[in-house]
Amino acid sequence: MLGIAAALRFWALDRPGTLVFDELYYVRDAISQLSHGFPTIWPDSEPDMSGDRATAFTADPTNAVHPPLGKWLIGLGVLLFGPESGWGWRSASAFAGVATVGIVMRLGWLLSRSMLVACLAGLLLAIDGVNVVLSRVGLLDGFLAMFIALGALFVWQDQLALAQRFRDAAVDPKRPLPVVWARPWLVAAGLAFGAAAAVKWSGLYPLAAFLIFVTIRDLLLRLRSRTPRPWSRAVGQAGVAALLTLPLTALTYLASWIGWILAPGGWGRTPGEHWFPALVRYHRDMLEWHSTLSAPHPYQAHPLTWPLALRPTAMYEHRWADGCPWTECVSAVSPLPNPLVTWGGVFALGVLLWFAVRSVRVRRASAVLTTARHAVPPRLGPAPAPALAIPLGTVSGFVLIGYLSGWLPWVATVSRSAVFQFYAVVLTPFAALALALVLGVACRIGALSRAADELGFRAPAAAELQGRRIAAALFVACALALALFFFPAWSGQPIADWFWRAHLWLPGWA
Repeated sequence: MLGIAAALRFWALDRPGTLVFDELYYVRDAISQLSHGFPTIWPDSEPDMSGDRATAFTADPTNAVHPPLGKWLIGLGVLLFGPESGWGWRSASAFAGVATVGIVMRLGWLLSRSMLVACLAGLLLAIDGVNVVLSRVGLLDGFLAMFIALGALFVWQDQLALAQRFRDAAVDPKRPLPVVWARPWLVAAGLAFGAAAAVKWSGLYPLAAFLIFVTIRDLLLRLRSRTPRPWSRAVGQAGVAALLTLPLTALTYLASWIGWILAPGGWGRTPGEHWFPALVRYHRDMLEWHSTLSAPHPYQAHPLTWPLALRPTAMYEHRWADGCPWTECVSAVSPLPNPLVTWGGVFALGVLLWFAVRSVRVRRASAVLTTARHAVPPRLGPAPAPALAIPLGTVSGFVLIGYLSGWLPWVATVSRSAVFQFYAVVLTPFAALALALVLGVACRIGALSRAADELGFRAPAAAELQGRRIAAALFVACALALALFFFPAWSGQPIADWFWRAHLWLPGWA
């Protein structure tokens, strides 16, 4: 899966040979930031980076409206391959895209305990059109998606460790479950989400959502264990979680500004003034800029349209006829979705919501049944299939929170016109996980088979199960074929105009 991801992200990475879309800002900021410690002004806005133009920045600071970490990461690729080539501008983004696939595979295995489901989640993300394109351009959002997925992985590792610790501590029901301080995975999550916020402030949304998830789950574990003082202990545990994560998140964010702090010539600096009040003032100006941006854009897309990718952000298009073997040639870079992956992921998220609701109802019914009986008869027959480490309802809720935390805040707070479809790249890891989990449940793969039984789903007959698995295999094969079909439009490959128009399935894709 990582090989497929790398092939789709690194092949012909230097095409197009000029800056595309907002690379004009982020790449040039990254190059000047390497030299000065902070972004500086360039003499023009031409996308050509050939020859001396690749280092034509001035020494005058510019007002960069996003934190520095994403530009430092772009700069790593520039250091390796130089500023004159797309390999320099885009290699770090491509590596982040491949790393995100690896993170999702690991998370998929921990959620499902199935290597097949883990590989399926990685494959679906590897061929997701939005993720592929945002891994092939020198923008910030691919790094943001990687750090958010990494933070989610660490949160789930923490939940697995905490669940095991509570199971061990619940042997004596008269003793309350302890408030746990040793939570290294939660510390790691604070670092990861701090890095996400240091790429774009929207990385704070998933941090808040997952901290709420951790708090609620901790309370539910204590209530179900029937140990003393569950509410007060849960409040104490929530305070511990905040103390373990939030200071490290803030320190990680602050560390990304080290170049601006150490170099006194950055934007907003006044000679003789301490850096801290200047940084506070800079952030106030950044917040004002983001909250008042109202310039219309031809590719603006309301967040409600993001899940179905109704208005992709065309980042590059060049047409020519001379020397073209067809009537007209086109080279384009547009994050058109892989329809089966994107639309299938939205459907799968709806199914996960159903799983989460059904699990609550089943658990309540089970509690009533257990209370009514004095003893549960031993299970007869063959040993049951292995169980998930954490119930499927909780797994479903976790994936839903990851997806919604990157989407709903935009739906609720967007007040400017210049928001774009490609911001939805942070949703793609969770959509891939949702689709892989739903296919795993439908095909009764590994521990997901027992999870389906626990939710009260009817076990399919052998012929029906074989049919489901054949259908799932055909679905994945068609998704792979669509990835090959759309890849020329994702990668700027020269194609005939008629072939380009064959990719524009919806009016908003033009």
